[in-house]
Amino acid sequence: MATTLRDIHPDIIRQHLLSKLDGRSLSSAATASSDLHALCSDEALWADISKSTWPSITHPRVNRLISTFPAGHRSFFQDSFPDLFTDVTRHPSYSSTSKQPDGATSSYPTSSEPFISAVDIRYQNDVVYSKVQFTDATVDFMSSALRVEVNDDPTRIQSGSGQFPGISRPIDLKVDDLAGADEATLSHLKDSLTLSWIVIDPTRKRACNLSSVKAVSARQDWMSNETVIRYVTVLPGVDPDEMAQCKIEVVLGVSSDGLHVKHVVLKVMDLNCRCLNGREFLVIVKGAFLEENNVRREVMDDKKRWRGYMELKEVKRDKKVRERIKEEKRDNEVKMNYVFILVSFCFSIYFLSLLLQ
Repeated sequence: MATTLRDIHPDIIRQHLLSKLDGRSLSSAATASSDLHALCSDEALWADISKSTWPSITHPRVNRLISTFPAGHRSFFQDSFPDLFTDVTRHPSYSSTSKQPDGATSSYPTSSEPFISAVDIRYQNDVVYSKVQFTDATVDFMSSALRVEVNDDPTRIQSGSGQFPGISRPIDLKVDDLAGADEATLSHLKDSLTLSWIVIDPTRKRACNLSSVKAVSARQDWMSNETVIRYVTVLPGVDPDEMAQCKIEVVLGVSSDGLHVKHVVLKVMDLNCRCLNGREFLVIVKGAFLEENNVRREVMDDKKRWRGYMELKEVKRDKKVRERIKEEKRDNEVKMNYVFILVSFCFSIYFLSLLLQ
């Protein structure tokens, strides 16, 4: 007699089979049948997967918030695990003076709730840093150049009523105290250090990962003897015809045990490298939450991430070339106007001299 899935006790499937899967595999299994879909929707399974992927969300306040999402931790995982992807090649020409077209996002979100940043850093898949930051949308935040910095005591995570243990472990890499990381170490860190910076909106019950996950560059700051690892994600700007770059830098310092995370900084810039303010940032993140203006969530491999970053650099180069050509054209027009005025003046003097003779 053939044995079917229904002949196996659900607890056995959950505890001995489904609990061994990662989020992507669990999502795939849920599509196999209606019975598996019901089993794979178990909140405890998704809570375990989410917390093992992002230890920062074990913060009690964040954990309670995620439990209020439409499908709890499953909703959070489906929001946060895929990369945010914007096809920069499909966007129209860029102009620093472009105006917001009809239908563009013009209203700025307002909320009394702070937005939450859940930051997790892994070195070769081992968590070395984990922290939660709550940022209030104050008047100063809204109007000033955005800079969200996670750098206070990394061994503790602040909660509303006390402190919650975070994670701060050294990266087991020996680096010269004076010379810092060499080229080989920088290349290794670029490939091995992954970052997740998840922004959570308590009002909309949505989340998104603003990090490119894999680094796009690594450099040694010789003045401060710090190693700087950069991650970049491209999103539509406040004007959907423009682009914004979410730049996250992980700054590593040297200790006796190896390298350690000193602080992590998030900035958002346009293609002219102008820092956007908090109000503009909230508009951009709102569009990312809702996948507006050609934004989509997509599980990408390293090649596609790198290709997207190189396309952005190409767009920036093209924009600079177009702006230089426009500037040269304006300069030529000004020069021609001066020549025209000078020639007109000379002719005026000449004809005036003829009249006076």
